[in-house]
Amino acid sequence: MKGFTAVFAGLLVCTGALAAQPPEMPKPGPEHKKLDAFVGKWTFEGEMKPGPLGPGGKVTGTDQVQWVPGNFFIQRLFTFKGPMGTIQGLEIIGYDQQKKGYTFNAFDNFGGTGTGTMAADGSTWSASGIMRMGAQTIHERCKLAFGANATTLTMSCEMSQDGKTFAPSFEGKGTKAK
Repeated sequence: MKGFTAVFAGLLVCTGALAAQPPEMPKPGPEHKKLDAFVGKWTFEGEMKPGPLGPGGKVTGTDQVQWVPGNFFIQRLFTFKGPMGTIQGLEIIGYDQQKKGYTFNAFDNFGGTGTGTMAADGSTWSASGIMRMGAQTIHERCKLAFGANATTLTMSCEMSQDGKTFAPSFEGKGTKAK
């Protein structure tokens, strides 16, 4: 019986020592690395179409996209000028390992918020989500196509007030600084 007690006590000590070790911290995977295409300083120009957010017209802007420490998320600081005036904001994009997909959350200086999902198919990304400005909710979906070496980005977006009937809302092109 003494032998059993000694073995049992030894197992408890070993189990306790193993339990005291911190768990291995997660590391970014290949899904996170795909976000690297967005990282950099970008300039944009395009055409906003007339719609629920106002009149159409020329849009210009800049984005500063960088990795958040840990390399699980990127943050996008944006400024653009167009028919609605100057809009500035922050967007966080990352890969959700539980949902097996990309997500984003955005906030701007007009109190607007946005949330949605993204998917990558080669160098083309699709994004869809909801944008809220005041009492208004807008459904949006976009195609983002990177050019060679991810130094250009062509964008085409559509909006809907009911989530069913979509109309073109923006077309433009971005160029990454070298």
